[in-house]
Amino acid sequence: MNAEDRVTQERDPAGPGAPAPSPAPVLAARGLVVRYGRKEALRGVGVSFHGGSLGLLGPNGAGKSTFLRTILGLLQPDRGSAAVLGRDCVREGLRIRALCGYMPESDCHVPGLSGVEFTAYCGRISGLSSADARRRAHEVLVYVGLEEERYRKVEEYSRGMRQKVKLAAALVHDPAVLLLDEPTSGLDPQARHETLELIRDLAHRKGMHVVLSSHLLKDVETVCDEVVVLAEGQVRASGRIDALKKMASGFVVRVDGDAERFVRRAAEAGLTIERDGRGALLVLDGSGAGALTARALFALGRAAGTPLRHVLPAEESLEDLFLRALAEEPR
Repeated sequence: MNAEDRVTQERDPAGPGAPAPSPAPVLAARGLVVRYGRKEALRGVGVSFHGGSLGLLGPNGAGKSTFLRTILGLLQPDRGSAAVLGRDCVREGLRIRALCGYMPESDCHVPGLSGVEFTAYCGRISGLSSADARRRAHEVLVYVGLEEERYRKVEEYSRGMRQKVKLAAALVHDPAVLLLDEPTSGLDPQARHETLELIRDLAHRKGMHVVLSSHLLKDVETVCDEVVVLAEGQVRASGRIDALKKMASGFVVRVDGDAERFVRRAAEAGLTIERDGRGALLVLDGSGAGALTARALFALGRAAGTPLRHVLPAEESLEDLFLRALAEEPR
């Protein structure tokens, strides 16, 4: 077994890359309130995550970092409760931090230490023996792509390399849950791509539960299966990304012939038409009843004398979902 394969122990003998079922949610929060003075950073946040990859999506200042620090037991909630793998974040913070790998947004290296020394140090404070911490440090640094740079001092690293050594430090003790706070912040496109590929591999091949906090929609969509949208300290949307993006009463349509004739006939039938600028039409059920079907659209095209050559269910983009969630009035 090579170093990359040893980075994360497979947790489910039934198949590689599948996290083992847990009797408790990987992450659960109910009515979580956290205040900084008079400001409420979290306002009744509720989350239930049963495993895989979860994106915490929201603009800067939405409460994402506060939420991660609270579930790690680093901040005490004013009200509500939170647990990781069934362990209470207030009473069992030390145990939770042993089960989790945490990659903070800010730099956290120790001046004067090389990459391997810093990573091994993080392994030691996570409970590994000196020999195991050193061995694991070499393994995870090879995995994140710092094999050639592991003996250089961390303060000499580029921004991308510092992000990678933080990821290695979060992985060194083989955590069950990986919490990542803006892991691609400040990276150039190549370094961002490499970092996201590593996180995807951990979530989808290595069997690690991943919580990715970001304000970058593309990062969340690349890595995560589920999403929680935070704004002003509140949850505005949550669920599986593919389910949230579906528009049950809309279709993307391309017309053979006179598109304007089809548009007029569709409007007479009470349908709403939007154009995408590339020759396609987005047809929505203006009644909001959700009864529009592809068969009805084909029949409408025949009646208008404009056969349809392309009818597919429409999907909302993650950007549309995000903007719609932010536009909702705070509760």
